[in-house]
Amino acid sequence: MASHSALTEEGRTRIRNFQGRFNSYLILWIVIGFGVVIGVMWLRTRYGYLPLQRLYLAQYIKSSLKSFLPRKQPSNYTLLVRVVGDPSTGREQVIPCTDREVTPIRDEMGKVKFNPKLGPFFRLREDIRHKYFYWRVVQQNDVQMYLWLRDQIYQGYPPIGLYWPCFIPLPLVVFAGMLVSVKLDVRINREYEEGKLVRGIRLLTHS
Repeated sequence: MASHSALTEEGRTRIRNFQGRFNSYLILWIVIGFGVVIGVMWLRTRYGYLPLQRLYLAQYIKSSLKSFLPRKQPSNYTLLVRVVGDPSTGREQVIPCTDREVTPIRDEMGKVKFNPKLGPFFRLREDIRHKYFYWRVVQQNDVQMYLWLRDQIYQGYPPIGLYWPCFIPLPLVVFAGMLVSVKLDVRINREYEEGKLVRGIRLLTHS
């Protein structure tokens, strides 16, 4: 009979082998768990965001990272803006648009129309005052741009706050996977010890 005691050489060898298999299972299920997280993040980005939220996401992350750098030079950002006349000064005022003010223009297939030079096509709400309405590259301080995007586009959520729910499946996948893997490991080794398995090949009984 195989020894299970940690005081014997055979028992210590069995423990070392199980620890090696356990670590392999853990690494495997962590990788699978992160794969699930990436999939959930893709689904959230693809189907869980409003049009401008999805389009501005890369710039939001960029402004968030750059806001920590001690630089005063502004960066370039591409925004959908409307231009209105200011009656008090007689000058034109450029106002960035939000998802509450615009609607994407879609083709017959339901996809947002896109022009390589002009960008995605949007329609401004009829009750929104404007003189011009277009995509524009603006130079803006990174901290100011980050704050505007956070408050006006992403409802006050920082970039990490947008995706933390996507990590909820990670511990569930790892726990469930490890539970199944350990149970199968114990079962297979028990059958091996009982003589039903020889390294994965079942013994044939003589008639």
